[in-house]
Amino acid sequence: MKRLATFISVVLHPLIMPLVAILIAFKFDWYLSGRVTKEQEYMIYLIIFLSTIVFPGINILLLKWYGVISSLSMPLREERFTPFVSTLLFFGMGYYLLRKGAIPTSIYSIYLGCGIALLLLVIINSKWKISVHSAGIAGVIGSTIALFQIHHFNNVLLFMVLIVIAGMALSSRLVLSAHTPAQVYAGALLGLVTTYLIVVFEVTI
Repeated sequence: MKRLATFISVVLHPLIMPLVAILIAFKFDWYLSGRVTKEQEYMIYLIIFLSTIVFPGINILLLKWYGVISSLSMPLREERFTPFVSTLLFFGMGYYLLRKGAIPTSIYSIYLGCGIALLLLVIINSKWKISVHSAGIAGVIGSTIALFQIHHFNNVLLFMVLIVIAGMALSSRLVLSAHTPAQVYAGALLGLVTTYLIVVFEVTI
């Protein structure tokens, strides 16, 4: 079970969730799919891939190399501050680049929602360890529900699949004893509510 839980935690890593949320938006939202060219869509994917996965991932590896963090899983609350803040800076860089283009407001909001969720996680983590995995997958669900609402569509199968995946992610953190149930549920609630509110009200900076 622990091997399976480790595999699930790696596959559903929180760094990939902003890209997953954007992919879902373009592939399932009829409104967004026709608002950008394929070239624009691929450029958006590239910016998000670099700013939320590649650069933060390299940075975390370097922090491990220099002994700033004890493990890539960062089990200690105290050692999460530096990688979290640096990842937040990369998020900001990605958002700045996205704002240079003329793309639908919802895309900005999804990305901003993920960034604000991360900022809240950084603040909470300074006092109490909270599950970033839970916040990540729940954030995808929150943004998807908001798109259902503002663009007047629904996809029951997609929603059910996301719920199952979220259940797997949350369960894996409990199986690995990486978090308490309260930390897992709090992370999920934070990710869900934050991204939902930012996207449904189409908040941008």
